[in-house]
Amino acid sequence: MEKKSDMPKINKLELESFDSGHKPEHPLELKRLDDVSLEVRAELGKTQITLREALNWKKDTIITLDKLAGENVDIYLQGVRFASGEVLVVEDNFAVRLTELLSYIERVKLGLGRAVE
Repeated sequence: MEKKSDMPKINKLELESFDSGHKPEHPLELKRLDDVSLEVRAELGKTQITLREALNWKKDTIITLDKLAGENVDIYLQGVRFASGEVLVVEDNFAVRLTELLSYIERVKLGLGRAVE
């Protein structure tokens, strides 16, 4: 008489090779992403202050930032710095002309892979 084992039967998992030449049924179509909304932020500059300084603010208080007048502003896409540009006025609205685009590798090298919100 055969003794039954309490151990489950284990089968080897076989996966299809990536280099098999098989193409996916539905390749990624970027046009499907055309209506996805993204947050774009232009950062004029920043500074660090104490809570006491912030509590003493009143109308007409001037806050000095870490950028010089006329210097490029940083552009963030979904919280990640990806470009810089110059500030313009277009039909009474502020706008930014992109002057530099950072590649993913450049962002990683600069430690800018993800911004801390």
